[in-house]
Parts: sequence; structure tokens; C-alpha cells
Amino acid sequence: MHRSVLILILALGAVSVASCSTSTDAPKPGPPPFVARSTTLAVTNGIKVLTNVAMPTGFAPIPTRPPIWMQNGEEIAVVGTQAGHTIVYGLGGAAWRTGRVLAAETGPAAAEEGTIADVEVSPNGLTLATAMVAPGGDRVDVIVRDLIATGPGNVIANFNGRYDSISMSWLNDATIALALRLHPEPARESAASEEEQKPNPDEADVQPPPTRSDGLQLIVITGAGSVAPLKLSCPMSALSWSAHGVYAVGQGDAGDPPVIIDRRASTCTRFHVPQPIHVLDWDKDDEGSFLYVGSDPSRHTIGVFKYDIATGAEHLMGVSTGAASFTAGSETVTLGNRELSFKQAIERPEAPVVAQVAVAQADLTKVDVKSLGFDSWPEMLAQSTMAYSKGADEAAMEIYAPSKPVSWRKIVTYSLHYDSAFLLAEGPAQGIVTMSWSLRGRWLAFLDGDATTGTVMTVLAPPR
Repeated sequence: MHRSVLILILALGAVSVASCSTSTDAPKPGPPPFVARSTTLAVTNGIKVLTNVAMPTGFAPIPTRPPIWMQNGEEIAVVGTQAGHTIVYGLGGAAWRTGRVLAAETGPAAAEEGTIADVEVSPNGLTLATAMVAPGGDRVDVIVRDLIATGPGNVIANFNGRYDSISMSWLNDATIALALRLHPEPARESAASEEEQKPNPDEADVQPPPTRSDGLQLIVITGAGSVAPLKLSCPMSALSWSAHGVYAVGQGDAGDPPVIIDRRASTCTRFHVPQPIHVLDWDKDDEGSFLYVGSDPSRHTIGVFKYDIATGAEHLMGVSTGAASFTAGSETVTLGNRELSFKQAIERPEAPVVAQVAVAQADLTKVDVKSLGFDSWPEMLAQSTMAYSKGADEAAMEIYAPSKPVSWRKIVTYSLHYDSAFLLAEGPAQGIVTMSWSLRGRWLAFLDGDATTGTVMTVLAPPR
């Protein structure tokens, strides 16, 4: 039966999380590594905070890189920038307060110097893979690091060429999918280069030019290791893979449109949307069904769409929003406002609308709408994000609300099992916030801050 339920946001008062204090008579010890309060968010009173961890000075989160839970929750990797370089820290030990560098572009902790193009952790959380562009930009090295062992890792494969797109994903604990798109060389330069590089038969020591790699590369890291290119007819862009690695969506960019890859059939077809898209999630029970964010027909705002590869069926799930996910049971959870249309979002981007969560059954025959109890604007809903735990069937949402002098950021959770929402933290919308759930959804970690004010990782246990 259709129902519209008002969910009361429980907030006993937003307060900063107090740190431990010592007696005034005792000598004051130095601060433990990486420990501090949050910079912009105040955690709601009564919510259990497991830790606050201050990142080194100058560290800033990357908006598309939430904390990564590793080694069954024993360590959390955080990806950001520091002193103009991308760096990956690992936080482990008691309350995740012991830090180490897992990947770097320079310095003693770097496996080699270069530019980090992508970094991913294996599904079992035990291996870190880094795609590193070598100095000069004419080679990509794949570095693998065993997270239990010491040392910066080792190069297991390298690919010659200059690339416009580099993305990496784990298909399983032993296989990495590396998607490369070569930068096109002007025909004249290419011909001249080949003429210059023709070997002279009188010079026995002349080496042939390195073969340039392009397209999708499947890298097996176990045993002797191997690299097998998967020949496809379309250029690569950043790939998002289905739950079991059968399909991938090339999300497109300024250089190439989105595509759909079928790994079993070794085929690649253009997606019906010509503009770049962003894949949010895949249905674990229906391999070919995914949620994505794309432009509206006029390209003035965005929406969330559900697409089925097998049938080509597509459904609009939410207007002016980028926050949605599949549940553990193939339902969808979408943040937005049910009454909002593309026309309204474009013509009245700052008109107040009630923030809502819509839970839709897989066949879309039933949609339950839950009000979160506060207003937002269409243009603010479009900037909101969602992290979903399928282990707990619970969404954590970063939502913006109108306020002066700056908009207000709220971190809100919604539990399908308990049909309830909680305000976890709030504060002025300054800096960057990224968040992710632990493996079974017991804990939520979020990074909060920027390079100027400082960045803090907070881990808390949402109330249920």
C-alpha cells in the first residue's frame, strides 16, 4: 500500500565531539599522531564517535575519493592532495590513529616517482593497486602493494604511450582491468617519427621503438602474472563495472561518448546518451541494471536514471539530484523531491522544496516517499551525494539546505529496516566532505575539511 511517511530528524543539539582530557597536575603529553576534532561539522549529541583523526597539514580530500575500508576494517585508506601531489594515507591501529603512507608521487614512500592516475583496493581489502604515469608522461606503470607486508610495492606491468584517459578496477582479487585511451598523434608527426626510428641495418645495437598499448588490458597479478588485451572497437573512458564484471560502462568525457562493454561477448556499443554520464551503482541481483546521473534533455540540470542493458528500458528516478543507490534487495533509494520536474528545477533553481527519500520496488510498481523534515533547493539537491551500505541497508546522505552567509551541510542517514532517519552531523558548507560505510555497515567514516582549515577523518556508529 502506498504511504507517505514523515520521518522526524532526531537532533538533541549539534555539539563538537569532546576529546579526552588530563589532570592539570600531570604533564601534558604531546598529541598522538593524526588526532583532532572535525573542522566544519558538529556531530549530533548522543551519537557514538569512535575516533577523530587529523590528517597532516596541507592535506585536502578529493571529492570523488571517499575513505576506503581495508583489511576487514582494520585500516582505512584516505586519498587526497598535499603539497601539489596526490597521496594515499593508511590509518590503522587503535581507533585508526596510526598513520602510514600507502602510495605517493614523490619521496621515500613512493614506489617510483610519477603522477598517480588511479588507485584501487582489491575486493578482499588486502592489495592496493596504483596506476602511475612515469615522468615525461610516456608510460603508465601498474604498482601492486600487499597491505599486510611492508614496502611501497612493485611494478607488475607497464604500458608505453601518452594517454588521455586512464582508469583501473578490480574484477576480482586476482585481476585488474586497466582502461587506456591513447592520445592521438598527428599524422605527419607520426609518419616522421616512424621514418626517424627505422633501424639502420649497419647498427646492430639499435632497439626498435616500444609498442604503444591502447584499450582494455586485463592484468592477472597471481602466479607468474600476465597481461591480456581485450580487443574492442571503441575508445576507452573511465569505466564502471557491474557486480560480477560481465558489463562495464565507459562513462564518457570531453573526448569520447559513453559506451557499454559486454566482456563475455567482447563487444562494445555506444550508449544512447551522447554526453558524459556518471554511474552511481549496479544491481547485484540483475547484472545488467545500473543507475546513472545524466543531463536533462535541455542540458541545464541533471537527473538520476535507471537503465537495463538487456532490454534497453530506461526510467527517470529523480530530478535535479545525483544521489541514489540500489538496496540489497534490488529496490532503489533516491534523494530528491517527488513533485519536482525538470522545468521547475531549471526555471526556479532556488525555490524551496522538501528534501525526500523515495524507495522504489524493482519493477517500479510501488514507490514510498519519505520526508526528511527540512527544505532544500533544486540546485542544492543536485550537489548532494549518497553512500549506501547494502550490509545494513542504510543510506548516508550529504544534503545542502539554504542558509546565510553560506549554505548549510547536513549528514543524514536513512535506514530501510527501521524506516527512520537521523541527523548525524551538520555545519556550514565549507570545504569537502566524503564518506563511506564499513563492510557490514556498522560504522560510517567521513573526511571533512580542506588544505587551508585542515582535514579530519571521523568514524562514528549511526544510531539505530
